[in-house]
Amino acid sequence: YRVFGSYQLTGDYPLASGQSAADAWQSWHGGFRLDHYADDATHATWQADATQTDLDHHVSDAYNLNTLGRCRWDLSDRSGVEIQAYYDRTHRDEITRARSSMDTFDLTAQHTFGLGERNDVIWGLGYRYINNQIVQNNALVNLLDRNFGLQLVSAFLQDEFKLIPDTLTFTLGTKLEHNDFTGWELQPSLRLMFKPAERHTLWAAISRAVRTPSEVEGLNLAAIPYGAPFVGPGGFSYVPTVVGNPNAKAEELWAYELGYRCQLASRINLDLAAFYNDYNRVLAVGPIAQFIPGAPGVAVIPFENYHSGNTFGGEAALTADLTESWRMTASYSLLVPSIRGVAGSDPETAEESAPRNQIQLRSSYSFSRDLTLDVQARYVDCIRYVPSYLTADVQLTYRVGANWEFSLAGRNLLDKQHPEHGIEPLATTAEVPRSFFGKVTCRF
Repeated sequence: YRVFGSYQLTGDYPLASGQSAADAWQSWHGGFRLDHYADDATHATWQADATQTDLDHHVSDAYNLNTLGRCRWDLSDRSGVEIQAYYDRTHRDEITRARSSMDTFDLTAQHTFGLGERNDVIWGLGYRYINNQIVQNNALVNLLDRNFGLQLVSAFLQDEFKLIPDTLTFTLGTKLEHNDFTGWELQPSLRLMFKPAERHTLWAAISRAVRTPSEVEGLNLAAIPYGAPFVGPGGFSYVPTVVGNPNAKAEELWAYELGYRCQLASRINLDLAAFYNDYNRVLAVGPIAQFIPGAPGVAVIPFENYHSGNTFGGEAALTADLTESWRMTASYSLLVPSIRGVAGSDPETAEESAPRNQIQLRSSYSFSRDLTLDVQARYVDCIRYVPSYLTADVQLTYRVGANWEFSLAGRNLLDKQHPEHGIEPLATTAEVPRSFFGKVTCRF
């Protein structure tokens, strides 16, 4: 049985000179987890947690409550059944957007079993219902439906076939989903793993994934200003306005991956991975589709599947256990995008929304069984509106017996604060500050 809790504070209370209210927030978080083993073959879990957040210096607020129950029955060494139920309630009252409440109910079930000596099969079913309630508190944002529900039904099947036991494994699977925007969507995947020697593993994968339109993109958004008024047809003044599109299609991704893992020495491991992603029907806002005269008029800009393109890159990670007490990990990732779109849809924004280069260096040193020091340095390349940055994190952990754990941590230590996300139209983005915190964990 575990109980946990935390408190976070950022910004200054009261506000420091020159600091905006959007820079300050504080949050409480707590919860529990209960595990029960009726016998060796039955495991049940129940957990729940809650978060309360004060935003914009007491002007806005939010909270989240969620609980999850899961039960698993092992029928044999290669067979088992698992059922999981989940409920989440999220509420946000923001002065710059709206007051919204969202209730999510989710139920899944899956069954694994062996088919002959070489096939391991897993299949399952899922159902999710999301109920949304929105109250407008900003005249600039208009919605078509303030109370609406969404349903998602899914089923999946996967077969892992050992072509050559312990050497060559072939995995084929697919997921079938039905959503309220684009109907049925099929998402197949194929994976091959080859172990030519004990310390070497090669793998390759091809998969299709989709992202269905959100409530705003798909239909529910009636109007949100997207720029300053301008003079249009007939000499009238028009406000460029983004609206939802009921005919939007699901975004499509075909992903191709290749990887290699090896143990260079008894204490040194190397992981390499490369990928090529092909994107189609990516949703974006683009040119004006319609002019509606008024005082002022509305220049309609719908969400549409304007963009396509590809990304390629890779990752490399080297892990070395320098001694029994000291582990070092170095990693590098590369992402090169190429996005295309119609005139006026600004594909450059999508290309510049993710960093091209990222580097991480981690060190974990155990002074004893009870005392551990973890240090991490990160370099992140520039993105749109955000320069590149280098930062570091440190955490010291001390354990007292099997039940108590105390830790002190510092985050983003190399500068007072820095941005990590670009500023989109009508969005408020706060910089990530340097922070220090302590944590106490009790297990009983």
